[in-house]
Amino acid sequence: MLDQDDLHLGSGSHPGGVVWSAVCATAGEASTAKAFAAAAFGYELTVRLAEALAPERPRWHSTPVAGIVGAAGAAAALVGSNAADAVAHAVSVAGGSPWAMVERTGTRFVHRAHAATSGVACARAAGTMPGSRAGLESGRGAFAAIDGTAALAARRATCLEETSFRLHAATGFAHAAIEAAHALRPVGELAHVTATVSPPAGIALASNPAPANDEERWWSIEHAVATALGSPELAGRVQLVDGGDGWGARVEATLVDGTVRSAQVDGPRPASDDDLLTKWERLTGTDGGALFERLLAADDSEPFGALLPRLR
Repeated sequence: MLDQDDLHLGSGSHPGGVVWSAVCATAGEASTAKAFAAAAFGYELTVRLAEALAPERPRWHSTPVAGIVGAAGAAAALVGSNAADAVAHAVSVAGGSPWAMVERTGTRFVHRAHAATSGVACARAAGTMPGSRAGLESGRGAFAAIDGTAALAARRATCLEETSFRLHAATGFAHAAIEAAHALRPVGELAHVTATVSPPAGIALASNPAPANDEERWWSIEHAVATALGSPELAGRVQLVDGGDGWGARVEATLVDGTVRSAQVDGPRPASDDDLLTKWERLTGTDGGALFERLLAADDSEPFGALLPRLR
């Protein structure tokens, strides 16, 4: 509900909230190693399909559309059903209008819950019913209107490795700009700021120079940039410019004395181990280092269900 789940930049999807929900619901007595492997499989399915849908992403909320497929594959690996049939079922029932992102309603969280629940249902159905295997690439499949196969290329890392976490308490569309703004500090007295941000959907969904409450501030790139520069009250002086495709950002700060300073980054900074531990501690109030030690000490053959209470 804090909307601070993980983020795969290339596909604009948040696989963890869906995949791990399905894994936790179905792992039961499965070993920790098997549960982790199932989750990794779910990430691959979710991200690869979300990337394939990316050319038409404004038409779909990619997290539930692709997440149900990832949840189905991960759950199938744990309940012992046929993963191909489970994924086939999921491809056929997937859906998710992106309008919830525009209105910023709780529907976007219902999307995640629906994807996880439906994915588990598809996995269980695959134990007794075969699925329609050409739901993506057939003439009447999901890829019929787009060139989805173009995105299904070889990759240098697994999708799980490519997925990171938002380090700042702001929309993912603002993170590169936040990093660029941090590089300028201290900046002195500001007169005006121009932030060039990517992708174009960022400005469409997260531009608000005068946020009125915490949720609006979370969704405001202008507020994020002003805060990163040390002057959140100056959000109204931040102008956003469309930077085109990608996830980079450039922040140019004009001071009252006419001095202009700028910084540019190619994208949000990847989360280090220390970053993740710090974030865990901030969000949960528990010792992130102790959690890490528990995970390292976990026996791969130990039932995953027995590990869960120790992670809370």
